[in-house]
Amino acid sequence: MSLVRSYLFLLLSCGLLGTIGVLVKLIGSSIPIMTLVFYRVLLAFLFLLAVVPFIDKNTFKISKKDLRDYFFIGLLFAVSFSFFVSAFFLAPIQNVALINAVYPFFVLIFAYFLLKERITLTKIITLVIAFIGMAIINPFNAGDHALGNFLSLMAALVYAFLLTLLRREDKTHSIGDVLWFFFFALVLLLPFPFIYGFGNVSSVIVYVLLIGFFSTGLAFLLLNLALERIEAEIVSITGIIVSPIVAIALGVLIIGEPLDAGVLEGGSLLILAGLYLETHSRKLKFLGRHKRK
Repeated sequence: MSLVRSYLFLLLSCGLLGTIGVLVKLIGSSIPIMTLVFYRVLLAFLFLLAVVPFIDKNTFKISKKDLRDYFFIGLLFAVSFSFFVSAFFLAPIQNVALINAVYPFFVLIFAYFLLKERITLTKIITLVIAFIGMAIINPFNAGDHALGNFLSLMAALVYAFLLTLLRREDKTHSIGDVLWFFFFALVLLLPFPFIYGFGNVSSVIVYVLLIGFFSTGLAFLLLNLALERIEAEIVSITGIIVSPIVAIALGVLIIGEPLDAGVLEGGSLLILAGLYLETHSRKLKFLGRHKRK
């Protein structure tokens, strides 16, 4: 696969992930929150099951240790997805999209404790800028949106923990592995439709199919195909920029969500600091490889 095609896959993947917020809003209260999370993972799993074995011939060649790892990562997927979708139910799209951009700073903190990575002056400066951005957004004093903002922050926290664990194991998972992550996430989410009900799916079936097959299944497939040729830091940088922009633009254009100046200002600081942090991390890795040579 050519590098140009990999970048096209990356951009399309980030754009698809950016559609989740508006689709959740369009589905609204027709389906209970946790039931929608289940549907999202179910449809994504079915999509990947239909495609992945033809791409990764080792999809079903796994060991008992693999199953243990897949289960734990699937658990983190299920928790992160649950927080993220719930946040869109309870807060404006722009809040969730921009607050979620704080995850690189959680990775920084987790990496310090779990990976023993040193915190440089640049990292400290970007962390301070991120805190300023978060203070401007003021997520915990947002009235009716406070819970949604908090859940968005928790989604970023769990996602950062997941990324740090994968880095600690020094693993770059294949698309076949991702299918198993979704399988175990699906198993863990299975009780929720029976607890909360299956919802009025027929009234929003198009949006449910889109959020499952395209915004999740196809998005993760393209993302992992892109990761075969593009460094993880570049993927992260692209995601920090593209997904929030797409999410906010769709919120304004499709459901007429008003823009909040404070949220945009604080979110812009988060994104700029995150971009600088990811660029700095990539530079450190390059210098480290150069010294070893």
